Amino acid sequence: MKKFRLFLLSLFIIGLFTLPGAVIAQDLRFEVPASEVEVYVEEDGSLSLWYYIEFQNRTGAAPIDYVDIGMPTSAYNLNNIEATVDGQAITDIESSPYVTNGFALGLGNNAIQPGQLGAVTAWIPGVQNVLRPYDGADRENYVSFQFSPNWFGPEYDKSTNTEYRVTIILPPGVGNEEGVYYYPNNWPGPDEPDDIGFTAEGDRVYYSWFTDNADAHTQYIFGGAFPSQYVPEDSIVTKPEPSSPSEPSGSVTGFIPAILGILGQNFCCFGFGLFFIAIFGFSIYQGTVGAQKRKMSYLPPKMKIEGNGIKRGLTAVEAAILMEQPMDKILTMILFGVLKKEAAIVTQEDPLELEVSDPIPEDLHLYEKQFLDAFKQPEKLRRTAIQNMMVSLVTSVTGKMKGFSRKETIAYYEDIMRRAWTMVEESETPEVKSENYNQTLEWAMLDDDYQERTRRTFTGGPVFVPIWWPRYSPSYRRSIGGGVPTTASRPAVSTGKPSSSGGVSLPSIPGSTFAANVINGATGMAAGVVGNLTSFTDRITSRTNPIPVSTSTKSGSGGFRGGGGGGGSSCACACACAGCACACAGGGR
Repeated sequence: MKKFRLFLLSLFIIGLFTLPGAVIAQDLRFEVPASEVEVYVEEDGSLSLWYYIEFQNRTGAAPIDYVDIGMPTSAYNLNNIEATVDGQAITDIESSPYVTNGFALGLGNNAIQPGQLGAVTAWIPGVQNVLRPYDGADRENYVSFQFSPNWFGPEYDKSTNTEYRVTIILPPGVGNEEGVYYYPNNWPGPDEPDDIGFTAEGDRVYYSWFTDNADAHTQYIFGGAFPSQYVPEDSIVTKPEPSSPSEPSGSVTGFIPAILGILGQNFCCFGFGLFFIAIFGFSIYQGTVGAQKRKMSYLPPKMKIEGNGIKRGLTAVEAAILMEQPMDKILTMILFGVLKKEAAIVTQEDPLELEVSDPIPEDLHLYEKQFLDAFKQPEKLRRTAIQNMMVSLVTSVTGKMKGFSRKETIAYYEDIMRRAWTMVEESETPEVKSENYNQTLEWAMLDDDYQERTRRTFTGGPVFVPIWWPRYSPSYRRSIGGGVPTTASRPAVSTGKPSSSGGVSLPSIPGSTFAANVINGATGMAAGVVGNLTSFTDRITSRTNPIPVSTSTKSGSGGFRGGGGGGGSSCACACACAGCACACAGGGR
């Protein structure tokens, strides 16, 4: 059976690149709605790369069952690569027979079918031999690099409005007055990064560019520089690499020989002793763990600068942002909130679909309105709209916390959470317990152990469902005849019997059923709306650090387009000079 492949050019480049005339299947046609890449310069001088690429395969096109990724050098370890497609781990990772210094991701049963949208991620740590001396006269003892994210042939990629973000993260210790970024080449967005600051850990400077006007078939070039003191001297390439543009990458098979100083035609000019193997492996581990932790830490560093006093008046959702609760839990809290306010009805549970009330209630918070607006969007645009809503929410909470102590404020809202659970757990009757849980639900969810606590609290007895429950559960709604009660018909406390005022309360359901439905809300939200939680959160993390550009950066430390005047602009051909990195476009099977 004929298979088709996509080819990604992941290049740290300076100069010209050779694209061999390989044949690619003519019916391969797709779009890339969103693309993101992060480039980590590690403290050992290696680079760690993270890719997130959404593929919208066109109707009638071939399935996307392989993705080949070109690497800047052959000095990387194939066994360290982690990749997913739609959140499912990719286990078929091999050297690419078509892309020089590249590897292939076999999507297998998760191939992106015609007309379908799929997201591929890849984490590649420990890419060696990519730094070279800075050749500008204005900064002595600096090293630099340039980076070109993947791009595709325009005959295959039909993107026109790709949401594109590129982030460069410098090594630990580099000061905000020391880093340099280059104006990007061919970039349709602003030359200046829209985001400059420190990572959540506070020890790494980053530069981040974003545009929603890109495509996936144009080559964009970025670069940076920093003092050489922050990386080992032997990690800086000072000799030309041997030219071998026609050879496929040996990846893993060549890594250990390179470490031992056994140089082959596919390996760049560097050698490390046996002693460095252990150090290098440990740095890969640290870089991987640190990068994953950073992806889930979405608060800007300035929010973590302690002020004085408690910020009262935050909603449970805003308190969850302050505590950096998981995004799927926060979205579930927002969902419960709009249902309780009778602003929407769940029409489908998996994937989640909402029918938004018209008109919507007047007492909605801005993030609730944006949440509902997102569900009015077509499905393929919904995730981006929800991400924008979360970025706006984080920014809003950041502003509200200005001058206040985050530590004291978190302690204050944790106390509210504990008192909410006490009120529920000490309720004397199932009716009162159900009512108290309904009233304090969002605050109770702030507990890291709320899932197990909910299960423990309600399993074994009846739960008198809250008035909004039919809005949340289509199956329950059908069981009571499809009606959706309103607050106007609700008695003060659900009793499971007709009330004296003539209103009818909702019947009870088994506590285990109720607990499972509440607990599974976040899981369902992640699977049906968010997709891969780490990827979703990371795209928010990369936009929620509103630290202003430093004066030195604006005044010229990065004021040369494409690295002219710095970073090895003398490179004349692929794989033929110091600092060059090469990869080649290839064909399909």
